[in-house]
Amino acid sequence: MKKRILSFLSAVLARFGNVLFWAVFAVLTLEALWCVGAFFHAFNIPRWMAWVGLLALLTLLAASIFRRWFLPAAAILEIAVLAAYLCITPERRFRETRWQTPWQRTLEVRPLADGRYELANVRDFLYHSENEFDVRYRTMTVDPEQISSIDAVFSHWDDLEGVAHSMLGLNFADGQTVVISLETRLPAGAVQNGLDGFYRRYGLAMLAGTPEDLYGLRTDHRGETLYVYRLKAEHEALHSDVLSIFARAAELQRHPTFYNSLFRNCTTGLLPMLSGADERLQGDLRVMLNGLAAKMLFEKDLIVRREGESFGSLRARSLVPGRCRGKDAPPAVYAGESETRWLHDR
Repeated sequence: MKKRILSFLSAVLARFGNVLFWAVFAVLTLEALWCVGAFFHAFNIPRWMAWVGLLALLTLLAASIFRRWFLPAAAILEIAVLAAYLCITPERRFRETRWQTPWQRTLEVRPLADGRYELANVRDFLYHSENEFDVRYRTMTVDPEQISSIDAVFSHWDDLEGVAHSMLGLNFADGQTVVISLETRLPAGAVQNGLDGFYRRYGLAMLAGTPEDLYGLRTDHRGETLYVYRLKAEHEALHSDVLSIFARAAELQRHPTFYNSLFRNCTTGLLPMLSGADERLQGDLRVMLNGLAAKMLFEKDLIVRREGESFGSLRARSLVPGRCRGKDAPPAVYAGESETRWLHDR
């Protein structure tokens, strides 16, 4: 009887031990894909060292199929890679960094005694071409109580419908418009790369700029297709949104953070700052697929529209005309409720 019980337990252990091994093997194999990216994109190591790390990890995983004691060794290597990655902080990575000119100066917000805010480093470059410009910055004083509307702005490039850069236009009753843009902060000499954006290579910059700069750069010099939609919100919500944006800008000044291509980008970083966005946008993947975010806002009734108007009609009216548009670009027929004042004076 005792032998039968031991035999049964041994068989169960062998069976479930096999299942456990393959389950752990599958998890470590998936994690190995991330580790491979870390070798080549996260760490400041020579290329040959990245290849050595890649070959070592693949060798351990392959060998574990025949000798299972290699599996813990693969796990230890992956844990070591993860630990090294988590030690990469913005303070360490960017301690000596010299930023490219468009992102050298980020928004600084200073509260004033009378309830207004002074905005420093508001970008107002004068562009001769996309890469030739006169560097200019302004200091503006705005009163959150005088916020009149907020625009959601989406700029598409290379005819890509699913991808866009997102911005917010803060329009004040005194005629001032401040454009807020969360952007990849690129070190000098770096070329933006989607994979690098997942591996803590770039900073996250909150820029403030004039429409002539942040809109005009895209429509007039990059040939992008830019749309401006007016958000539907009461004054109390607009006021709260402005304070939320200013608080986030101050936080980024105190505690720099990394850009992430999917989870901390121009859209996933901006839209959650809007009143009610967390509840109404939570769980919708179009927050990450930012080229589809405008339609998402329309479907959730967060954009001003005419009664019974379709998204296609609103989109056509919300197109901002530019001086540099491709021959296949849609016609510039901008005449909607979200019209911005700067268009009239160009």
